[in-house]
Amino acid sequence: MIKNDELSIKIMESKLLYSKKINERVIDFINMGKSRNDSLFMELCFCILTANTSAEMGIRTQRMIMDGFIEYSMEQLSEELKKAKYRFYNKRAGYIINARFIRKNLKKLISSMEHFTLREYLVNNVKGLGYKEASHFLRNIGIFDFAILDKHILQLLFDYGYTKDMKLNSRADYLEKEKIFNSIASDYNIQPGIMDLYLWQIATGKILK
Repeated sequence: MIKNDELSIKIMESKLLYSKKINERVIDFINMGKSRNDSLFMELCFCILTANTSAEMGIRTQRMIMDGFIEYSMEQLSEELKKAKYRFYNKRAGYIINARFIRKNLKKLISSMEHFTLREYLVNNVKGLGYKEASHFLRNIGIFDFAILDKHILQLLFDYGYTKDMKLNSRADYLEKEKIFNSIASDYNIQPGIMDLYLWQIATGKILK
């Protein structure tokens, strides 16, 4: 991968300024991966909530509901999402209710599956999780193999000339752009899920989860 000099400078600046904070976040993710099934499931729900909305909204909503992701009925969960001013309260409540089948086996699945196979399993079996959301979940539990291609990262790749467009209309689109992202990460000897934190900081000025 040919480096874009301007982006290279920004990456090096971000590493210089934010590596300590990002390393702390990485430790948080690794520790989350050691959690029990219920905590892992609540993180999965957070990633379902971030689709087509902001990470900040997902974080606020997760903090408001917490155990409700496990305990609430469809009606209760929808109402709580609505109270949180979450836009897609009925649809995402349905996704979360439907995802509960995986909760009790989540830790076992994570520990027993090869990572790429695990992501495919999540995408194919948990409604509401596409490749971005599944990759986000895996990163947040300490699996750093995958790119999280949200709109900010796609815009950055496009703006710096790494991609011809920002489209993600298919699995092939995602994997093609992820390959480009992974090549950039490899150039800096940084795992893709961690490089995402640096590029997201460059794109947004923030370091979230």
